[in-house]
Amino acid sequence: MGWDKDGFCEKCQHHLEDGCECRGAGKERQRRSGDAGHGDPDMPLPPDPREGRGAPDSLAPIRDLEHAGSELTGTPLPDLGKLAEVLGGITESGAQRKRVHQIIRALAGESSETQQAYRDLIIGMGLIPKSDWRESLTEAKRELQLPTPEPGSGVTNGDALDITEEPVAVRQITDAINDGCLPGIFLRGDVLTQVATGEKGVLARELNDAILRRLIADNLPCVKVTPHGAIVGALPMPITCKAILALQQWPKVSRLRGIAGFPVPLADGSIVQQPGYHASSGLFLPEGMGVPPVPEIPTAAQIKEALDFILHSFLADFPWISPADKANALGTLLTPLLREIIRDVFPFVYVTAPERGSGKTLLADLINTIYNPGADMRVLPADEKEIEKTITSALRGASPVVVFDNITQTIKSPSLAALLTMRNWTARILGGSRDGSYPNDRLWMGTGTNVSLGGDFGQRSVRIAMDYGKPNPDLRTGFKIPGIKEWTKEHRGHILWQLLLLVRAWQLAGAEFDKQHVMRGFTPWAQVTGGILAFHGVEGFLGNRDEVVGQDDDAGDMARFLGMLRSQYGSGSFTARKILEDVVSAPRRLALEDDLPSTLDGGVWNARALGKLMGTHEGRWYGKPMLTLRRKSYQGTSLWHIEEWTG
Repeated sequence: MGWDKDGFCEKCQHHLEDGCECRGAGKERQRRSGDAGHGDPDMPLPPDPREGRGAPDSLAPIRDLEHAGSELTGTPLPDLGKLAEVLGGITESGAQRKRVHQIIRALAGESSETQQAYRDLIIGMGLIPKSDWRESLTEAKRELQLPTPEPGSGVTNGDALDITEEPVAVRQITDAINDGCLPGIFLRGDVLTQVATGEKGVLARELNDAILRRLIADNLPCVKVTPHGAIVGALPMPITCKAILALQQWPKVSRLRGIAGFPVPLADGSIVQQPGYHASSGLFLPEGMGVPPVPEIPTAAQIKEALDFILHSFLADFPWISPADKANALGTLLTPLLREIIRDVFPFVYVTAPERGSGKTLLADLINTIYNPGADMRVLPADEKEIEKTITSALRGASPVVVFDNITQTIKSPSLAALLTMRNWTARILGGSRDGSYPNDRLWMGTGTNVSLGGDFGQRSVRIAMDYGKPNPDLRTGFKIPGIKEWTKEHRGHILWQLLLLVRAWQLAGAEFDKQHVMRGFTPWAQVTGGILAFHGVEGFLGNRDEVVGQDDDAGDMARFLGMLRSQYGSGSFTARKILEDVVSAPRRLALEDDLPSTLDGGVWNARALGKLMGTHEGRWYGKPMLTLRRKSYQGTSLWHIEEWTG
């Protein structure tokens, strides 16, 4: 064991001038006296790299203070402009390395900018690896008892967070979000959401790694310690942001129930009107809503004027089939204002007419303009998976009304039908790897020519029907409000104010529900909305419910099917296989076959598929007289019979 040709210990890699710690040897003075053994004491010593060099040593001030301890922080550094020339003139690598380490020691007490300048030059010359530079600088600071930033130590530069180490960065940024350091961030469902103003008004957009990095850059200063020990500004890596956003528990983040571009009446009889976030309701109201303040106590004249305007001007020119359709239209206009009073789901509202140009799309467009200014109506996709994506996309946004325009197919989407009864919708986040949960606090609408319903939509829908009764309804003239579409854009705030006056008057009168309305799954909506209309003397609300239920194609199919079974079997029992056998063998086969429900794919029934269909409709009543299917199990076989309601 000994020193290499450059004067470094082969075991501990210390230079001979620094002293070797392998066997407790001292400095050069001890080595030359024979006290610093490295194995054989008679082994020849390596040459002193300083011997024979006649040129002046430009680093002499550093060498003279080589062992000065903490006093080293005051050592003057060689001029940066001459440093390359000085270090380049040292031909022996061991001597160069020693000079570099001396410079690093002298830099320990300097500013990060000075450290960076010397570091770039020395590493650029290839005299020390980047990793060794940082380690040496940290060690020098430790020897000199200078403060060294520790990863995860928290604030390292004013209020900045040290994010050098990723696990610490995840925890610290998570804590900062919980403490409200990022403005405009809320928890909607279980997803962090930013409320921001865009070209189309106030938006609620879910945070992703790019948005989070931008928010951190603007609002949460972060730093990291570079390999050479300098403290520099930094941003967390995208994967770090993904790890932060994967958290689903945010106990300190304010919960956002929704964004409303209009004043919102509450169940306690008050109205939220001031812009900003309201913790009591979880609502955010933007600046510049354009709605005049709703008076605490409106005058009787104001209330009468509001009702006259809505009924006899705004809704006057639509060719309603019945008073029920006009009352349903007014109830639909009021519905988005009532979500904090109802706190439940809304039925699907569809606007239908036999002729184009009757006004069905116009009415839906006016409602969309009032509550979603600048947003377009949507198209209902034909594919069920695309419908699920459309629903999720709509719920991730802030629009209180979602309108599917010009529906051409029968409305029977299982996803949309299920949504109507769900207070919360859970779906995979688009472009993500986990599910998100979204409150279903929207009004869902559709328009179409002679709209037909299926898949339970008859029980979950409200109809607004129009019929001009003459050809070319689009050629009509003499409207109460000419150019009502553009007029509504300009007077949106005035229309909302009139509607809010109707709600406010009902609140002040005691906010009574109309309990005569019972609608499966939507009774709270029916009784609140019906109560407001009844208070203002508007008659006919939901008066066309029987017609709507009767328009359910699936319900009609089942009513015919059960009627055929009662005719064939009376009160007797039968199996799904027996039904199909009798259909085939019956003299009037075609008549019986016509009464079978349609298969999903348009194919031929088999006993298993028919039995499964019957099971999904067991106990549900159809037709007049009302019939239902009942079954008993006998030796593993389902025996069915028809029960008639006689009450």
